[in-house]
Amino acid sequence: MASNHTANYQLCQWQADDQVLRTDFNEDNAKIDSALKDLAAAQAEKADQTALDALAAEVAKKATTAALEALSKKLASMPCLVTGTYTGDGAESRLISLGFQPKALLVMREEGYSARPYTDDYYGGLALPGKPVCLQTSYGTDYILTIESKGFRVYYNNSRHTISNQKEANYYYLAWK
Repeated sequence: MASNHTANYQLCQWQADDQVLRTDFNEDNAKIDSALKDLAAAQAEKADQTALDALAAEVAKKATTAALEALSKKLASMPCLVTGTYTGDGAESRLISLGFQPKALLVMREEGYSARPYTDDYYGGLALPGKPVCLQTSYGTDYILTIESKGFRVYYNNSRHTISNQKEANYYYLAWK
């Protein structure tokens, strides 16, 4: 019989003059088997949770996409609203033709903002006839969006932070007839 045992699992540790018993080995093997089983279960639970978290993220992403698509279809079916997208070409000024003068216009970047947080960059906003989206600076008026008789005009001047026509950037708009 062992005169000493390990600290964590109380496994047998024999001294030179201890009598070694088969039952000591059997008990130690049972303890090791139980500890390995618990470890395997904990690892499986952790792996299951990781897979579950990944699945939940994917479901949330698909739900958001489905909701946006449903909203887009609903808005498109409204006769007083026109929705659309354009990709900036980097020109200083560009007309986006709608075939009518909007009563109101909302333009946002693809990422969902009209001004980038923590910067002075402006990508869009809400414009009305005679009420453009613009910045009043010491240099004068810097236009971001203006409504025109057949659509709206977007602008690009990176150094002046007017970025509603940034090259290869995608924008979304809602125009009210």
